Amino acid sequence: MVSLIFAVLAVGMVGAGVVAARLRAWLVVVVAGALVYDNAVIAAGRFVGEGDALEGLNAGRFVGHALFTPLLIVVGAGLAGLARGGRRALTALAAVLVGLGIWADVVRLRLVPERHADTLRYVNDNAAGPPVPAVVVILVLIGIGVVLWRRDGWPWLFAGAVAMFAAAAAGFAVPWLGNLGELVLLTTVVLSLRHARRAVEGTANHTVDDAAGKAATG
Repeated sequence: MVSLIFAVLAVGMVGAGVVAARLRAWLVVVVAGALVYDNAVIAAGRFVGEGDALEGLNAGRFVGHALFTPLLIVVGAGLAGLARGGRRALTALAAVLVGLGIWADVVRLRLVPERHADTLRYVNDNAAGPPVPAVVVILVLIGIGVVLWRRDGWPWLFAGAVAMFAAAAAGFAVPWLGNLGELVLLTTVVLSLRHARRAVEGTANHTVDDAAGKAATG
């Protein structure tokens, strides 16, 4: 049953990635792809079985999280409409988090099998304490969500990031809750991008209509 939950979550990630692709939000597409892979590998683990093949597939999960999750900070910087200096600062922060993730989950990766309910996956036995890069990403997105809420009356990125934070904490007891939180966060990021795109298009159309009106009245 739990394997099925991860499979459903993978399908949900695919849907979010498709919408992101239609918006040409390629950084979000990359993140969605990594999350699809993560959930699909966990869902398929019991069918693949313990061994080198599943261990190699699971190594890819950690590489994907380390390299791509911090990209959401860059996406958030764009949503917030930060000035060049602010965007550079958040991009630099994302790069630092990628480096930390590589150190923790790639360089120091030591995979051991773990079973939960009907799932089989490999986890990092060298992991110590909370995943700092992921926590920082969530906190930054919460802050950006506050900006969007106050500026645009759009609370959903804030809500998604807070839900992710709560789900990540609960995920230590119920692993799939953390993955569900990722789907909620990814969905709210995509919805926020679509909202921002529509706002820009609406402003552009309004400008064109005003110009046409002035031309018509001479």
